[in-house]
Amino acid sequence: MKLIPAASYARISEKVATRDKVADQHVQNERHAAARGYTIVARYTDDGISALGHKERPDFERMLADAETGAFAVIVATEEERLARNVEEKLELHAACEVAGVVWDTARDGYVDPATDSGEFMSTVRAAMGRIESKRKARRQRAASDARAADGLPTTRPGYGYRREDRCDVVVEAEAAVIREAARRVLAGESLRGIATDFNARGVPSPAGAPWQGITLRQLIRRPSLAGLRTHRGNVVGKFNPELHPAILDEDTHTRLEALLTDPTRAQGTGGRTPVHLLSGLAVCGRCDGTLDEAGELVPCGGRMVRAPGRMTTTKSGGAKRQPASYVCSECHRVRRKQADVDELVTEVILSRLERPDAAQLFSRGDAGAAQQARDAMDVIDARLATAADQFADGVLTGDQLRRITERLRADRAAHERTVAESMPARVPVDAVGPLARQTWAGLHIDSQRAIIDALAQVIIDPSGSGKPFDPDLIRIEWRS
Repeated sequence: MKLIPAASYARISEKVATRDKVADQHVQNERHAAARGYTIVARYTDDGISALGHKERPDFERMLADAETGAFAVIVATEEERLARNVEEKLELHAACEVAGVVWDTARDGYVDPATDSGEFMSTVRAAMGRIESKRKARRQRAASDARAADGLPTTRPGYGYRREDRCDVVVEAEAAVIREAARRVLAGESLRGIATDFNARGVPSPAGAPWQGITLRQLIRRPSLAGLRTHRGNVVGKFNPELHPAILDEDTHTRLEALLTDPTRAQGTGGRTPVHLLSGLAVCGRCDGTLDEAGELVPCGGRMVRAPGRMTTTKSGGAKRQPASYVCSECHRVRRKQADVDELVTEVILSRLERPDAAQLFSRGDAGAAQQARDAMDVIDARLATAADQFADGVLTGDQLRRITERLRADRAAHERTVAESMPARVPVDAVGPLARQTWAGLHIDSQRAIIDALAQVIIDPSGSGKPFDPDLIRIEWRS
């Protein structure tokens, strides 16, 4: 008896299958084909690809193309869901097989001839039922996820700083030490990019094995889970069970980091090249061309000064010599000043200011003790708001009473939030103020040096005549209030 040529198709939705592996599916297909009088002449496999969501399935499409050439007469699979689980793809399968005169036969759902009305009807109904079941499964998974979050259970996979053991998150001390060091240094005023550069130089392993970058470090230390806070759908919904997921940072540190790193006044890294020149892009041009503003004052150019390499000149002996690098206005191009002289002057003025006894007041932003009291008060208010909502639900409070209580409590909470915001750490290292200013400055990353200058003053470079010696009076440093 001549055997009918058949194709074996196998697919799983996950790389780690919870049901039959693709190899097992092909074995089952072989067994079913032998019982039906088929011989497998081609195998098609889509490994780790769902049949939902119209995802591209390379071997499925190749199988349909081969069907049109008459390479086989039957498609064998363990069940129709392996072939398609949405109506649209099932109709595509019907159309291709009907044109090619191909049928499919599955171990669970049996023989289907797409050329017959009954075959098309039953197959389409099964596809519709599969779609409905998938939606039900998704709802069940969402409900289970919501319940896990409400109970403070660990997330699907632990992040950097943890490993999973017996369904519990265990702190990896080496990684936790990196997290704590980064948090401490950021709160002390160091730049993210400077810390990342230091980690790379020391060979500190990163979460993904790639070199540390400021943006990845920022994302890492902002994770609420490090402080034992449980997030769900992008929001903090409670706390982890500490026995299942211990904290690496305390909540106070997390709150300070979050406020500091989301402060709109804090310069955000662009992800571009690390600045290598102290005042490039910070200093501005003070040249005036005679234009007056509404108050009758001269309007300066205000263009950003950028670093330019020295010009090549010819010496008296006929040789070539490069002039020293300089800062040049990027707008009018009419102001140029030797970079080394400007950097030396500005650095000395800034350090002299940082060494003064009252320098600490420049960056003082509140009382840390008052901030902690404000956070404790916010916790009490949150609890009272939750109690009021429960009392309204139970009919103890009327809607008007709930509204008045809520408005008053939220106003109090806003006042406490302002206290916390005012206590956030300054954007400069603590040792950069006082007697250790010069020593600290020498060891700072250039990002931190630039941040200090930008926080303290605006540097304005006025024009001077060509060929004249460097005049310190033409470098204005206007202190910020």
